[in-house]
Amino acid sequence: MNQGVTLIGDSIENPANAIVMKAAGAMFGAECRFRDTKGLNRAAAGAQGGESFMTIEPDQIRALHHRSVAFDNLPGAAELYGYKVGPDFSVMVGNERRGLSYECAKLASDKVQVPMFSRRINCLNVAAASAVALYYLRGTRVGPMAVRGEPNNRRPEVLLLDAGEHVELGSAIRSTAAFGWGRVFIEDRQQVWFGCERAVRAEGRAAARRGKNEILCIPCATGAAHGFARVTIITTRALGAPVHRVNLARSPSQLVVIPDEKNLDQSAETWSRLGKEVEFAHLQIPATEFQYHYRLTATIALAEISRQVGRRPAGKVPPTGRPPFYDHRLARLAEVAGQIVSLEDLADY
Repeated sequence: MNQGVTLIGDSIENPANAIVMKAAGAMFGAECRFRDTKGLNRAAAGAQGGESFMTIEPDQIRALHHRSVAFDNLPGAAELYGYKVGPDFSVMVGNERRGLSYECAKLASDKVQVPMFSRRINCLNVAAASAVALYYLRGTRVGPMAVRGEPNNRRPEVLLLDAGEHVELGSAIRSTAAFGWGRVFIEDRQQVWFGCERAVRAEGRAAARRGKNEILCIPCATGAAHGFARVTIITTRALGAPVHRVNLARSPSQLVVIPDEKNLDQSAETWSRLGKEVEFAHLQIPATEFQYHYRLTATIALAEISRQVGRRPAGKVPPTGRPPFYDHRLARLAEVAGQIVSLEDLADY
C-alpha cells in the first residue's frame, strides 16, 4: 500500500475541472488519479495544451491505502468537520451530476459529506469539493459544526474581491449559495462578472449554476467605503491567526473578505475603508508553493465560516435553566404563605 493521500476523481467529464483537481491535490500533497469512464483523457487530448491524467480502476483503489473515503452526500455519511481518518487514505469524489458511482461507493471504508444549506444548490464544483475534503481530512483539525437556535443571526456578510477569472468567480458564487448565503457582495475590478462580454458572462453563469442559484449578487464600486463593525480578510499567507481560531460568525455586522490573491496586492489596499476594526486570518495550506485557483481557497474559507455559523438542532431542545415563570412564582408563594398542593394529592382526598 502507498503511504500518504490520493485524490480520486470518479467519472469526471470536464478536463478543466480535472486540471483544477490536480492543483487541489498538490496543495495538500496528494497524488491525483481518475477513473475515466466518460472519455476524460480523450477530451483532454483534443483540447488546447493536450493535458493527460493518470487513471485508476476500482479494483486498484482499495489496494492503494488502508482507508478509502467517499466524499459525497451518501446515506449514513458522517459530517466532514472534525472527522479523523488518519494519515494514509484515498478520498473519492464523483461526477457533479451523478455523484460517486456504485462501483466506487461500495469500496469506501468511510463516508463523509460537508453540510449544505441551499434549497436548490446541493453540491459544490468537484474541484472545490476536493479542496474542502483535503483541507479538513489532510490538514486542519477542527471541531464539529456549531449547533445554534438561530444560526443565521450569526452569519456574516461576504465580499468576493477582485476575482480575475469568470469561471473561478462563478464557482465561488456557487459555493456561497450552497453554504447558505442568500446574497454576496462582489467588487468586480476585472469586469469578469458584471461588465463582461456575452460569452464570458454565459460561462461564468454556468459555473455559478445560475439556472438554479437564486443568490443575490450585489455589485460594489472599486474602492467604495463601507461601515462594518468588523472586517476579516482571509488569505493563504501567514497573516493573523488560522481561520478556525478566528471568530467568523459574529453577525451581519461583520464582513468577511475573500480576495483573489492572484491579482490583489494586499499591502497596497486601504482595508480601513471597509469597516472600523480590521483583522487577518489565514488558511493552513501545507504546500508552500502551489498553483493558485480562486475557487479552491474561496470555497475552503466559506466552508469554515459555515462550520462556525452552524446549523439548527436536529430535534427539539429539552428545556433547561430556570423553570417556567408561573412555577417560579408558585414556589416563592409557598415559601411565604404555605405549601403547594398538587393535583395528584387532591385526587387522593
